Amino acid sequence: MSSQSFIDALSRGNLKNEHIDLILSHVELLQVKNQTRLIRPGEICDKAYFVLEGAFVCRYIDQKLEIEKTINFYLDELHPFMSCVDSFFSGAKTSCELRAVSPASVLVFHKKDIEKFIREDIQLFQFYHSLVTTALQEENDFKLKIISLTSDQLYQYILDNYPMIIHRIPSRFIAEFMGISQEWLSKLKRKKQ
Repeated sequence: MSSQSFIDALSRGNLKNEHIDLILSHVELLQVKNQTRLIRPGEICDKAYFVLEGAFVCRYIDQKLEIEKTINFYLDELHPFMSCVDSFFSGAKTSCELRAVSPASVLVFHKKDIEKFIREDIQLFQFYHSLVTTALQEENDFKLKIISLTSDQLYQYILDNYPMIIHRIPSRFIAEFMGISQEWLSKLKRKKQ
């Protein structure tokens, strides 16, 4: 993906050219190495990101309880807008990390800029509201699948609907997301071949 893909996403939101120019004037391009953490647990997430190229996982981490669990995936071709929602909306410290699982390029948006845009322009507010609603619905859909499907069914669901996850996200994070061991995931993969 390229910055053109981001501009296309903005255009699909029926934004005027001056809105697109305004947004582009307030973004920063960031090149990210594999395994870089954009946000760490205990930090306040005051940024949103658009994945131009590469792949990321959002992981919940509780060091006291020794829990590390992948809770979402963000790729240039799937869920490209990302943030740590437990912190971004509340201003509280996050319990999550955003980790690159490949070399990546992202556009960075500062929360203060987003808030200013949506305060001052109803069309930008509507576009932002649509993005947030869609992202939360997609995340909720994944959570419902985790709760309701067996590991075999969940793997088949991901394979059928989101094959890019299987091809581009390391098995360790897919297994964490599914709540199974890497060995069990390997058995599922062999079974589905």
